[in-house]
This record gives sequence, C-alpha cells and structure tokens, in this order.
Amino acid sequence: MRLPQLLIIGAMKSGTTGLFFDLCLHPEVFEPDVKEPHALCSDEVFTDQGRAAYTGIYSAAAPSQLLCDASTGYSKLPDHTGVVERAVKLLPDDFRAVYILREPIDRIISQHHHEMVEHTVTVGIDEAVRNFPRYVQFSRYASQLDPWAEAIGRDRIRVLRFEDYTANRRGVTAELCTWLGLDASLLPPADSTIHNQASGKPVLTGFWGRVANHPLYRNYVRPLASPRVRNALQRAILPKVPGRPDPPTAETVAWLREQLKDDTARLQAEWSVPAWE
Repeated sequence: MRLPQLLIIGAMKSGTTGLFFDLCLHPEVFEPDVKEPHALCSDEVFTDQGRAAYTGIYSAAAPSQLLCDASTGYSKLPDHTGVVERAVKLLPDDFRAVYILREPIDRIISQHHHEMVEHTVTVGIDEAVRNFPRYVQFSRYASQLDPWAEAIGRDRIRVLRFEDYTANRRGVTAELCTWLGLDASLLPPADSTIHNQASGKPVLTGFWGRVANHPLYRNYVRPLASPRVRNALQRAILPKVPGRPDPPTAETVAWLREQLKDDTARLQAEWSVPAWE
C-alpha cells in the first residue's frame, strides 16, 4: 500500500486547493477522494486503523502515478506538532514538500473571513488577531519551514508565492511538474475555477449541515464523488455566505507587520522569496 510522495503543506488560505487540483490535471498525478486528510497531524496514523485509512485514500491509484496529500495543517505550528517527524517516519524516503504562501497580511485577512464563515470566531479582525495567536503564527512562514528544512533539506522543498501562482496558474504548475520529474507537456490548460474562496463560499448550516455531517453521507455518499465534483455541486446548490467583514485598521496592520517583520526578513534571505509589493 502506497503513501504520498508529495505534500502540499500550506499555508492556509494561500491557494493550496487550487494548486492541488491543477496538479491533479496531470495524467501522472492521482486525484484522491480526500484532498486534505491531515493524517500526519496525529499519532493515530501509526495505528493499523489509521494507516489503513491513510493508504486507502490512494488505493485506486495506478502504480506509476504520483500521490499527493494537500493538508494545510502541516504548517500550523504550534497548533499541530510532530507532523514533520511523522512524515519522515512514514512516507517514502525521497518525499517532497511544497509550501505555497501569500502576502502575510492578506493571508490573515482571508483566514479571519474563513473563520467567521465557519463560526470559529465571532469578533472583528482587530480583536481576533490580538486574542488568537494562530493568525500571526500561521503567517510566520520561515518559522513554519524550519523543521521541514532541518528534516529533509531545502532541495526537497519548493516554496511558491500565491500571487505568482494566481497570475500564471498553468506556468507555475508546469514548473512544479518539471521539479517533480513529470513531463510538463502533458499538463492540460489550468482550470479557471477559484477554489475554497471565502467570498461566495457555500454555507453548510441547517439542513445541509446535518446532511454533510451524517454518517450515511460521509461513509457512503461522499466517497462516490471527487473533491472537485463535490466543490462544484456545493457552489451550485448551497446558499452563499455574506460579504467580507470589515478590514483591519491601519493601526492593526502596522501591529501585524511589526509582529512579522523579523520572520518575513528571514524568509526573504533564507528562501529567496521576493518581497511583496
């Protein structure tokens, strides 16, 4: 039973879903029923049941196809610890990681909107970023990369910018295919769909929320459709969320930039990531 040779580790709200689907357009990349299993976030993956569940996601893949796990929880320190150690212990010896990141303030704003939609937070962004450390922590990209670089080396990690990807989806995906040893000429045109965007995102509340969480649906109906198909159906039939909440004040933006200043400088110096304009 095979496990992924590629992890798309995040960052949250930075285009991981779109990149995953675009990469899966390549015939030599398997598109599983579960895009974001988060299997490496828990030691349960080492149990017989946990390992069977993880390998089962990829059981329909052809022997020659590349397997990918795109779980943003893999770059959410300190909320999820031990991910790197589990990956090194469980995955193929030469597995690679892709980290797609976004201008850090924009990422935080998008995360807050996403969490408002999910009812994870109910306060405005000015209050949320000061009360919940995860907003800043998840945008400390260099710090999130440190354990991965130490464990597998920088040559097995690809760092991409969300802004470059959205400006040239097929070009960035083709370059990634080449880095993975795939024939980039086999990649069809990129899908123009914007995946997992908070604005206009379907709302799973009330009746539809109960359906989505019912064991019959999760165990028997959900596996019949790919993540790509499920996303399209949800966009078509479910009610949409309201518009974006108020943006952060200039004072909050300045505070966030101060919190992230050292990490952002280290990201640019150590990983050659261009500064955001």
